[in-house]
Amino acid sequence: MTVMDHGWAATRSTPTAYQLQAALLAARVLDPSGNTPDSLIVSYDQLATGGLYRSQDLQAGHTLLQRAKLVSPQDSRHVPTPALLDLCDLPDDVATELLLQELFVEEPPLWLYAAVVDDEVRWENVPQADQDALEQLLEDAARREALLMGLGRTLDAAQLHDQGARGEEYVVELCRQHLNARSRPDLAAAVKRVSLRSDQLGYDVTSSDTTGRRHRIEVKTTSSASVGRVDFFISRNEVVVGARDPGWSLVAVRRNRDGGLELLGWCSAISLTPHLPRDVSPQGRWSSVRLSVAITEFAPGLPLDAGV
Repeated sequence: MTVMDHGWAATRSTPTAYQLQAALLAARVLDPSGNTPDSLIVSYDQLATGGLYRSQDLQAGHTLLQRAKLVSPQDSRHVPTPALLDLCDLPDDVATELLLQELFVEEPPLWLYAAVVDDEVRWENVPQADQDALEQLLEDAARREALLMGLGRTLDAAQLHDQGARGEEYVVELCRQHLNARSRPDLAAAVKRVSLRSDQLGYDVTSSDTTGRRHRIEVKTTSSASVGRVDFFISRNEVVVGARDPGWSLVAVRRNRDGGLELLGWCSAISLTPHLPRDVSPQGRWSSVRLSVAITEFAPGLPLDAGV
């Protein structure tokens, strides 16, 4: 299928309601088992739209679906994802809003990072053309803000996940280097990033020290610029596990502006206790909290050091 390489389908600006509706019409033409490129062009040529949409508009809409990763090529066929099939069953206004979200998650506009800051939408950082497109799609100002806030949180979560994964791999490598430098390659080989199997254990990395004592390490990777402090989120489950396990420790890693990582130090679960919130009602309990802890409360190095 020859899709448009120019025009609105190839731009990175916010698509208008018209363009999103064209994409939705193109999606509803797709067969769950997929379509060949030639059959899609025929379908777009013959689709009755009351003269509102040309075949080229529908082809451009198909390009938006591909950019949003809602259509995948399989054996020379264009196959809709299960998410797209579900989306097609929704009312048009809901479907087009969700389509925009899917597109922004895959291709977040650069202005989004400047527009959503500290749970606030700063519209002065949104280009006027994008503001106009969003207002056309969602007339209600509160819904427009909610859309951008939700996208900001989604992108933040994805970034935090990637940052956390890098930090965990970094600590795994540091533990292996620590043990190899002390002539224990056997223990170095046994260092594992257990978070790959489950994120409900309450720790991310398991490693022995040279005495054979097992350490369970929760890794927190921060990019905060707070001077002299370490900012991170910690869950209730991690705190509970740490409080019950003398082999548990938290290792802090910082991602610097150049993308490099550095070890800040480690602390025990007991040292975190004064910073934790308290449940004020038996009907409610905290589940996750952001802490800001002075870097002086972290011991240097790794908890694998001799005597720990």
